[in-house]
Amino acid sequence: MALTDPIKRLGEWFADIAMEYVPDPYVLVIVLTFIAAVGALLVGTSPTGVMDAWFGGVWTLLVFMAQFSLTLMVGDAIAKSPAVSRLLQRIAGLPNSQFSAVALTSFVAMLAGLISWAIGLIVGAVIARQVAFRGKEKGLKLHYPLLIAAGYTALMIWHSGITTSSGLIMADPAAIPSTFPEYAQEGIPLSETIGSLVNIVTVVLMLAVIPLVMGSLHPEGTEKITELPDDVYDEISNGLQTTDDTPDPGVATDGGVAAQAQPQPQTRTTVADRLNHSRILGLIIALFPAYYFLSDVLQSGLGAINLDTINAFFIFCAIVLWVTPKRIVNQMDDSVKNVAGILFQFPFYAGIAGLLTGTALAAVISGFFADISTPLTWPVLGLISAGIVNVFVPSGGGQWVAQGPILLETTRELGMPLYTAVVIEMMGDQLTNMIQPFWAVPALALAKLRARDILGYTTVAMVAGFIIMAITMTLFLGMGIGA
Repeated sequence: MALTDPIKRLGEWFADIAMEYVPDPYVLVIVLTFIAAVGALLVGTSPTGVMDAWFGGVWTLLVFMAQFSLTLMVGDAIAKSPAVSRLLQRIAGLPNSQFSAVALTSFVAMLAGLISWAIGLIVGAVIARQVAFRGKEKGLKLHYPLLIAAGYTALMIWHSGITTSSGLIMADPAAIPSTFPEYAQEGIPLSETIGSLVNIVTVVLMLAVIPLVMGSLHPEGTEKITELPDDVYDEISNGLQTTDDTPDPGVATDGGVAAQAQPQPQTRTTVADRLNHSRILGLIIALFPAYYFLSDVLQSGLGAINLDTINAFFIFCAIVLWVTPKRIVNQMDDSVKNVAGILFQFPFYAGIAGLLTGTALAAVISGFFADISTPLTWPVLGLISAGIVNVFVPSGGGQWVAQGPILLETTRELGMPLYTAVVIEMMGDQLTNMIQPFWAVPALALAKLRARDILGYTTVAMVAGFIIMAITMTLFLGMGIGA
C-alpha cells in the first residue's frame, strides 16, 4: 500500500465531513459566540455578567483590527502588483503533474506566509488560481478546491515568521498590555521566539512535509475533480491580456490590469492628470515609511520590529511596486474589498475574547491543561490549549492578550524560560487556523469558493502539523535539547 493512500482516504473523509457540517464563517462566529456564552455560564458567570463580558471585549481589539486590516490591504497590493504577479505566473507554469501542482502551491504560499500572514494569504490564493489556470491550458486536470486549500497553508506557518503577533508584542515593552505579569513587562526579544531553535526546526520540517502531504491528497478519478470554473478562467485570461502601461488602469484579480476597466480617451492631459500619474510624486512619498522603518531598525536592531514597523515596510513596498499615486489608489479600492468580511466579524471575535477573559472561562480552559502538565508535557498540552482558544479568538494578537498571562504564569511556575509561553501560543494559534476559516475569507472570495470546499483538506494539514509541532516542542522545550 502506498504511503499516500491513507493520506488520501483521510482527506476524503474530512472533506465529506466539511461539506456536510461546516457553515460559512459568519455563521461559525455566531455558533462560537453561543458556545463561549454557555461556557461562561457553566463556570459560574451570571447571565448579565456574560453580556457585560461580551460587550467589554467588543471594542478592545480596535487597534489590532486597524493594524491587521492595513497589513491585509497592503499585503494584497504587494501580492497583486505587476512585478509579483509576473513572478507568480512564471512559477505557476512549472508543475507538470497533479502532485507537483498542489505541492508547489503549498510551498510558495508557506514561504510567503513567513514574510507576512497577509502576503501569504493573498499569494496563496493567487498562485493557486494561476496554477489551476496554467494546468487547464496544458490539459492537466487539477482539483481547484485542493489548490486553494494548499494556498491557505500559509496561515499554518505565518506566526513563526516576521509578522508574528505575540512575538512582536513581547519584543516591544511599550506594546505589552498592563494586564500582563510584572516579570514579563521587560519583554522577550525576537531572537528567543522566532529565532529560537524550536521555531527554526519546526519551520524547516513544515516546509518539507506539508507540501508533500497536500500533494498526496489530490483525487485520482476525474469524477472527483472539480476544475477551475470557466468564469474564473475567463477572468484570469482577460487580466493577462492587458499591459501594465495602460493609462489609469483598473486592477485585475491576479495583478496587472483589468481589461474591462479601460479609460475613455482624453483630448488633452491636464495638470491634475500629470500629478495623478507622476512617478516622482509616487516614489517621493515612499521615503516617509522607509525612514520610519529604517530608523527603528538601525537605532535598535531587529528587536525594534513590531507590527507598526512591519506595516511601514509593506507600505513602502506597495508604493514602490505600483509607482504612481493613481495606480496604488486604484489597487487599494480593490484590496479593501478583501477586508470587509474580516472587519465585520472582528468585533464578534473580540466579544468572544471578552467572554473568555471577562469571565473565568479562559482561566478554566488554560488551567485545566496547566494543572496536569509537567515541564516535559507542558509544551504539547499548552499547544492544544492554545489551539482550542484560537478557534474562538483567531486573531494571533488578540489571543495573546487573552491567553498570554495564563501561559506565562504556568511556564514560570514550571521553571521554564518565558519564551516557551510565546512559542506555545505561536504554534497553537497557527495550527488551528486550518479548521478556523476566519482568515480564509479574502482567499475564498478571490477563489469564489466556500469554507466547506477547503476545510476537509486543510484539516489533514493540521494533523500533520500537530505531529511535527508536538515532536519539536517536546524535544527542544520539554526536554531542553539545544538549550
